[in-house]
Amino acid sequence: MSNRLNAGDRKEEGRFSLVVGGPFNSAMTRLGLTAADQLPTHRAAIGLAMLAWLVPAMFVILQSVFDSHYSGWSYFTDSMAYTRYLIAILVLIATERYADSRTLMLVDQFRDARIVSDDSLSGFTSALDAADRRSSSRIAELSILTAAIVWSTITAQFSVEHLGSSWMGAQVDNQVVLSWAGEAARLFSNSLFLFLVMRWIWRFFVWAMLLYRISQLPLQLTPQNSDRAAGLGFLSIYPSVFTGLVFAMSCVVASAFLHELDITQYQSSAVWFALALWLVIILILFIGPLLVFYPMLYRVREQALLDYGSLTNQHHLAFNHKWVDEENNGADMVGTTDPSTATDLNACMQAVRDMHLIPVDFPAVMQLVIAAGLPMLTVVVREVPLTEILKWFLGVIF
Repeated sequence: MSNRLNAGDRKEEGRFSLVVGGPFNSAMTRLGLTAADQLPTHRAAIGLAMLAWLVPAMFVILQSVFDSHYSGWSYFTDSMAYTRYLIAILVLIATERYADSRTLMLVDQFRDARIVSDDSLSGFTSALDAADRRSSSRIAELSILTAAIVWSTITAQFSVEHLGSSWMGAQVDNQVVLSWAGEAARLFSNSLFLFLVMRWIWRFFVWAMLLYRISQLPLQLTPQNSDRAAGLGFLSIYPSVFTGLVFAMSCVVASAFLHELDITQYQSSAVWFALALWLVIILILFIGPLLVFYPMLYRVREQALLDYGSLTNQHHLAFNHKWVDEENNGADMVGTTDPSTATDLNACMQAVRDMHLIPVDFPAVMQLVIAAGLPMLTVVVREVPLTEILKWFLGVIF
């Protein structure tokens, strides 16, 4: 039977899944929000996002009707509400299916490519089981939910006190009094958003810990591999697992940037520095887990330079002795494989020299840059007129 089973079968047979499992996933399954593979459907993602945005909107309308002193219509023009409740929640749930298939593909590759030897399979399986338990831990999810509600309460008060969010509430006698919509957002919409973000961050740490445990196993690496990572080049696929999280977080950060620029004037250099810093943080954070393979790849490359260097040198000495030192002419070399062998050894040696010590490539980096940078274009357009951007773009092309 193929080991690429659906998520439900994997759970029944103790197979690894970074996404499936946990109380929230079980609740969604009971509510009919998951497919047969126990992964959320796109319709469920859209429904939850719409619900998260509509609940505060409903209370804004109700309180505006029954309380003449309250005016929360700014909710419908609040970009932070749209990015948090509609875009971020939609993306965080909708990308679970994609993330699950990618992590399963990466895990299978360790076995299929025989990077994990037969002697190391038990340790590999143990690492997968531990990661599976952590990713679907009830204690972890309940802790995340508690932290999300507490943090939602703090940020709700901060929004009223410092950001002047009128739809969330008002300050009365130096005390923050949340509106009906503010309470709904604190208890449901914002808590759901923070819970999903924190749960994805927890999954990221679980994945990072799994990579670390795998890096401690005696892997079968081939330094002359054409992927220039001794057979681990496929791990450059890994950052794409978390591009949904990166995109969602960047949307929220971009909307916070825009809101801050509406109430405070900053120099353009400070804005550009903040945007660059955000991209650097994302790259360091999500490429960082691959550094666990650096010591192993360094040792493999170092040993390969010695082994292949010695083998190549011995061959070339013999080649020179046979074809250069002796009195031979070019015709004697016809039909012999000696020159071809020398070329092959030189190619192997060059492949060893070109080995990457971190299994990541340019396309993987660009995926993160695009996911993190695309939402930031709204801030760029705010700082640089769109006409100027178009002139620059047309100037580069033509």
